[in-house]
Amino acid sequence: MHSATARREQDILALWDRAAGRPRRQRDDALLMAAGAAATDSIGAGNAALLALRTKLFGAPWRLRAACPICRTDCEFMTDSATLADGLAPPADARPPRIAIGGSELTLRPPALSDLAELAAASDCAAAAQLLLARCLGVASPTAFDQGVLDKIEAELERCDPGAVLAFALDCPDCGHAWQAVIDIAPALWAEVQAAAERSLLEVDALAREYGWSEAEVLALPHARRAAYLQLAGAS
Repeated sequence: MHSATARREQDILALWDRAAGRPRRQRDDALLMAAGAAATDSIGAGNAALLALRTKLFGAPWRLRAACPICRTDCEFMTDSATLADGLAPPADARPPRIAIGGSELTLRPPALSDLAELAAASDCAAAAQLLLARCLGVASPTAFDQGVLDKIEAELERCDPGAVLAFALDCPDCGHAWQAVIDIAPALWAEVQAAAERSLLEVDALAREYGWSEAEVLALPHARRAAYLQLAGAS
């Protein structure tokens, strides 16, 4: 019977198999599928699912980095992916976002994961924002609204799905600049998956060359024993 650690390693390698070498959008979709997220889920719910998957694969402590926008110092900080996952998903009974325009009320559709595939075709960030607004409003173009109304729409959508953006308040240790560091969860998770998978493959390669073992035999070894064999083989 495989240990929980061995099962996690197998899950990481299986996810790496599905997503490695794919374009960014397809890779993100593979991560979301592994996390159990549906295309109709809100972006915040998708982020929560990714964080829950990250916790399952790597544990709750999460080391992150962000470059200071002023001096480019690499700032490292710790957070808890399990706690974040609990806080990002919007409540199931959340009311639909609405805003008042003149004497009428406009009902909005919160952005969903299915919208992200459409945004990938946008020429730039401004075009993507306009396309997303159009999809949430159900109109051909949001340019019919003035900037004040658009600001109200954006604020209401953020209120309805605050987990759509994950940001941390940071202070640069070198220059003292304070800023909000936005973390894109899917690429951050993929970086961990890729690093872990490549580490496992390097260990398999080293022990297969030294002892002639198969991949399955190497992966079945308890990690402490595998580390000892790697040391004996001069691969650690």
